[in-house]
Amino acid sequence: MMEKLNYKSLRSERKFDWFIGVYSNSLWTLAGIPVREYYLNPNACIEAYRKGRPLVRELFGDATTPPIPILSPMIKYGHVSTIGAKLNFPEGGEVHHIPPFASIDEGIKRLKEHIDFASSGMTSYYLEFYKKLQDAFPDEKVHLGWQWEGPITTVWELLGANFMYDLFDKPDSLREFMKLSTASIVEYCRFFCKVENTEVLNPEPDHGRLCDDIAAMVPSKMWPDFVLPFWNMFYDGPTPGRILHCEDMRAEQLEHLEKISVIDYDPGISSKLNPKLINEGSRVPFGWRLGGFHYSSMTCQDVEDFVYQAAADGASYVHTHIEAAMCDEDTAKKVRAFVKAAKETKNLVDKGASRDEIARRVTPAGKEKFWNNWLGK
Repeated sequence: MMEKLNYKSLRSERKFDWFIGVYSNSLWTLAGIPVREYYLNPNACIEAYRKGRPLVRELFGDATTPPIPILSPMIKYGHVSTIGAKLNFPEGGEVHHIPPFASIDEGIKRLKEHIDFASSGMTSYYLEFYKKLQDAFPDEKVHLGWQWEGPITTVWELLGANFMYDLFDKPDSLREFMKLSTASIVEYCRFFCKVENTEVLNPEPDHGRLCDDIAAMVPSKMWPDFVLPFWNMFYDGPTPGRILHCEDMRAEQLEHLEKISVIDYDPGISSKLNPKLINEGSRVPFGWRLGGFHYSSMTCQDVEDFVYQAAADGASYVHTHIEAAMCDEDTAKKVRAFVKAAKETKNLVDKGASRDEIARRVTPAGKEKFWNNWLGK
């Protein structure tokens, strides 16, 4: 059930924090494992962790504390694979899917059928893959990476570009389809919990959030009909809380977050937003991410200014994620600058420093760059 929250104090009650994730592409790149092998060969995946994790730690130091978690290949098409989506694993590229339905009616018919998640699509293969990783790392918690996406992204995965037309041309049929597909996501999450032997989805690594980037492509005025009801359906499933990741949102969409009692909003990479705009447009606690592609055009001082300005403008936490293209000593220095500034910010906030005091640590050049000249603005 939706929780009644006091947004007047929710953000102020939350302590500032930070974290650094490690994407698997950094592991397989440093370990010299071809991407297709990583996804399809359990022995290659095991080797990527055994060789790649020490190399990432050597390069990035305490930025990788706590330990890098182990999981079978992170494939967000697990759920739609059970419904009929075929997956392609190209040489040298990421896995991608093919939408299984040419029409809403075809999809509704399939979604009304019983689906045995354990035996449908490629699930049995990745359950066995998961077991081999558990056997290889008996002293560590190994997670299943055979996952799902949020309700709106799932509809796009199942219908492809037709989804955008159906929003306007077939709204009633689309709502029926979305109700069925979202119910299927919730049931898949219950199946996933049984596999991982937990009552609710584990918050780490990245299991418990609602991830739904395609929702940002739906006009704000249509969210009450085509986004919020289905997000509520998902959150009423086995989730640890109303935590949202939705990239590329617009400022006018922020007002909807409180309507469904979101407690944590991660805008990911959203070029039309910045911490100041989010702070002004919503009272929901939020994070702000420094994307891997940003580092090449930034100095260590830029990175520190990024952290201080994000915190000064209201971010409850900052985060960044180590990727393959970042695995060089120059970028590692910048990641260590991120850690330095984040630790200092947390220490200051924990001691009672105000956001204004944090803002004084931003250099004049940083004040100009963040956020007036951020992402090319």
